[in-house]
Amino acid sequence: MKKVLIIGKIPPPLGGVTVHVSRLVTALRESGFENFSFCNLQTEPFWSVFGKIVMHSVIHLHASNPFAQAVFALFCRMCGKKLILTYHGNWGRYSFSGNFAVNISAFLASIPIVQNPESFLCARKFNNHARLISTFIFSKDFVPLDAQTNAKLNDFRERYDHVFCTNAWKLVFDKLGNELYGISDIIRQIQKTDSAGLIISDPSASYSPFIERTFDSIPDNVLIIRGHHDFRNVLHVADAFIRNTSTDGVSLSIFEARELGVAILASDAVSRPEFCYVFGELANVDLIAALAEGKKRLENEIKCWQTDVVKQLVAVYSEYLFN
Repeated sequence: MKKVLIIGKIPPPLGGVTVHVSRLVTALRESGFENFSFCNLQTEPFWSVFGKIVMHSVIHLHASNPFAQAVFALFCRMCGKKLILTYHGNWGRYSFSGNFAVNISAFLASIPIVQNPESFLCARKFNNHARLISTFIFSKDFVPLDAQTNAKLNDFRERYDHVFCTNAWKLVFDKLGNELYGISDIIRQIQKTDSAGLIISDPSASYSPFIERTFDSIPDNVLIIRGHHDFRNVLHVADAFIRNTSTDGVSLSIFEARELGVAILASDAVSRPEFCYVFGELANVDLIAALAEGKKRLENEIKCWQTDVVKQLVAVYSEYLFN
C-alpha cells in the first residue's frame, strides 16, 4: 500500500504529456526511487485502473480529459487516497463544462500541480495546496533519424540562410476554433521572409493534409517530417524554434531548444521564460529581427535556470509516503 501509482500514457502517440510521463518513469527508476508503480491508460482496462488505485496509497494522475480528471479525483477522495494531479495545459482552456470539471478535480485533489504562474493563481482559489512544478524533464536518450530523413533535413538546411522549426503533436483546434499550434500563420510569415525555410515536425501526420488543403500544396520552403521521431533532430539543424500556440502549459520543446542553444520565439498566450522572444500577433513579427533578439536573450540568460523536477516530485511523494 505504501507506494505511488503513476497513471498516464507513454508514446506512441508522441505528445507533451506522454513524453513527460515516459521520462518521469525512467528518471524515477534511474534515481533509485522504487516506491512506485506505473499504470498505462492506453493498455489497462478502465475497471482495472480503479482496482489499482485501491491498492496504492498515493496516486499521481496525468490525464488531459477534464471529466476523467474529475472522476478520478472523486474516486480517490471516496477511497481516502492522496491524489497528486498534474494539469499539463493552461488553466481555463476548456469550455464552461470542461473548466468546471477542472475546478472540481482541483478542489478534490490533495495536490494540484500546474505549469505557469497564471494557472497557479487560479488553482490556489480551489486548493491552497497547489504547486507550481514544471513538466520538463531532461532526457539523455536520443534517437537519431533514419538515413533518408536525415539526408532530407541536411539538404533543406543547406538551401536556406535561416531555418525555423515548429511542431504539433496533432492537428488540434482551441475552444474558439483556432489552430492551437498556429502553424498556418507561421507558414504565411515564412513565405514573406527571404532566404528562410520552415521545418514542421508532424508526428501524427495529421497536420500535413490540412496544410495541403489550406495552401493548395506544401510550399517549397516548408519541409514536413512525419511519423514518430525525436524532435531534437530537427532542433539540431534549426536557427530558431517558433511556438505560436493560442494556449499552453509548459512546452517541453521550448526547454529542449534552450538546451541546444536554439533561439525561441513564443506567443504571449501564457507567461514565457526570460530566454524567449515573446510576441503578440505573429503577423506583425519580423522573423529575422526576432531571431537575432532571441539569440541575444539566450546569451544573456542566467545559466542556473533549470530545476530538478524529479527531485521536486519525489519530495512531494515522500510527504505522503513517509510522514
